[in-house]
This record gives sequence, structure tokens and C-alpha cells, in this order.
Amino acid sequence: MAEAMKRKADDAAGAPLMKRHAKAAMPSTAAAPAPPSKAPISKMPPAGKAPISKMPPMAPIAKRPPTAQAGAAAPGATSAASFAKRPPPPIPSKSPGEGFSKAPPASPGSSSPTPVASPDNSGDQPSRGASWQEFSDVDPLYALLGELGEKKVTKGDDEMDEERLVEYIERLVVPGVAKPKDWIEVWAAMNIPVNLPTHSYVCQQIVEHGVRSEVGDTIGEVLAELVKGHRAKINAVEDALKTVFEFGCDEKGCIARFLLLIFPKSPTSEWGWSRVGWSWKEWWSLSDKIFRCLEPSGAFETLQAVLSSIETESGTYLPHQQIWDEKRLAIIRTALCKYGSLQEDELAAAVDISLS
Repeated sequence: MAEAMKRKADDAAGAPLMKRHAKAAMPSTAAAPAPPSKAPISKMPPAGKAPISKMPPMAPIAKRPPTAQAGAAAPGATSAASFAKRPPPPIPSKSPGEGFSKAPPASPGSSSPTPVASPDNSGDQPSRGASWQEFSDVDPLYALLGELGEKKVTKGDDEMDEERLVEYIERLVVPGVAKPKDWIEVWAAMNIPVNLPTHSYVCQQIVEHGVRSEVGDTIGEVLAELVKGHRAKINAVEDALKTVFEFGCDEKGCIARFLLLIFPKSPTSEWGWSRVGWSWKEWWSLSDKIFRCLEPSGAFETLQAVLSSIETESGTYLPHQQIWDEKRLAIIRTALCKYGSLQEDELAAAVDISLS
């Protein structure tokens, strides 16, 4: 009885222990206790600065529905047909004498703008399509250049039409028709073949008919412009002058003016001709060949006129000019004595030029 009660007591004491063991072996299903909540940390702005407030988020952009196109195509039509094409803008006129005019805006319901006629400026300047005959009295040079384009001075085999050439030259030497520089354009319009005999012949006709005209004193300048403008060959001008003035005199100063204008450019002759290979030696060689073809007294007067013009244009005496050294002055003195039949000690009294 006592043993029974002892085992019962032992059982009662061991049961809780086994239960605790069983609880330790089983996983815990109970939720872990929540950590104590922390108060939110608010950042304090630095002293003297206001707190930075965040901008509210931007509202979402709502897309607009596509607008209906005018004249939209019916369902099932191609996309290209859904847009009506606008007419192209008018092209402004570019003909001479016509200004650019803006087209007025199209009226509602109109398919294309109505063009507006530009103002008529035909009286201000000649039209390109106009015939050259219409300007014979208003602008003789313009008319002559137009005529040269239709009536050539050369035939098919590059042979010169002499009668037509002379006719053109006689019209050009009428006072007020052409300036010396205009002859460069005239020569180009004539389309003269590039060979020395032809150039010599044309220059000869210019000199012959020019010196007999009322503008004879400008023919020397015309020849100089043709040479400087790379139209007439300088050897062709030399041949023409020697042929026309052979055993004669230069009464109109054609030779003197020509030789002055092609005198080599230098510090004391800024008005002269500057070309590669063109120097005093070449200039004097050309001048001496022309003087030898003149009558001696005519050569003396022409050479004296050239030297006097050089002094006048330069503004100083020849011995004071850089291009005239003692050797060149001696050549000139010899030539003057030869053409004037003078002794060198007589030269100073015969000319008004300083040569020493």
C-alpha cells in the first residue's frame, strides 16, 4: 500500500518533467514578441536654414486623342488617301525687269492660290529676249554687241569678213558709242581667231579708221586696253603701228599714248603695266622698232612726247626715277640725237626733258 502510494507520487512528480521535455522538443508556434516600436526620427534643419520641403509628384500627362483629319478617308481606304495634299507654292518669276510678287492667301474653299501679275518694269532695262534692233538708237553699243552675236566677222573657215569688220569699227569710233575699255568686250564678241596675222590685220583696221575719226586721240588707249585685257597680241599692235605709220608721223599721238600706258610699272610709275617678264628692256625694244619705221622727225617728236608724259605722270624728272639709270638715259640721248640729227651738246637746247 505504501509502495503503491510512493509510485503514484513519483508518477505525479515525473509527469510535468516529461511535459516540459516534450514542449522543448516541439517547435514553437507562438509569435515572437514584437520589438518595441521606435519613434520616427525627424531631421532638424541646420541653424539659420529653412526646412526643405519636397515637391509633390507631378500629375500624369494625359495624352490628347488624335484630331480628326479634314477629308478623312472612309474606313478601309489607304492611309495615304486620308490626307488632302496642298497645292505647291507659286514659283517667283526670275526674268530681268520683273520683281518678286507674293501670292495672296487662298480664299476659303479655294484649291490653289490665285497668282498676281508682277509690275511691268520693261521700260527700266532691256529684256534678254528683245531684239537688238530695238536699241539701236537708245544704246548703240548694246545693239552692236547683239548684232555681233548674229552677224559674225569671220566666215566658216576662220576667214575674216573684211567689209563687215570695217563696218563695225566705223560704228565704234563714232563719239559716245564706246569707251576704250568697251573694246575688250567687243573684241571678245567678234570671236577673232587666235593667230598673229589675223590679230595684226584687225589692229591695223582699228588704227587706220580710228585715227581718221573724231576720237582719234583715244585709239592709243584702245590698243593699250586690248593688250592689257589679253585680247590683242602686243606683237600684233606693233605690226599694225609700223604698217599704218610707215615713213609718216603720229599726228594724233596714238603711238605716244600707247607706249606711255604700257610703260613698266615701278615705284615712280604706278600707272604703268605690270606683267611677268615685262621690263624696261622689253619696252624700249618695242618702242625702238616702232620709231625706226617713222619718218625721222616724226620719231623725234613722238619719243620726246613719250618721255615728257612719263615725267608728268611720275611727277619727277627722269634721272630721279628708279627705273631710269645712267645707262638707259644714255640710250635715250643717242636715239634723240639720231632722229633729230643733233649733236649731244645741242640736245639740251632742243628738248625740255632732263636726261642727265
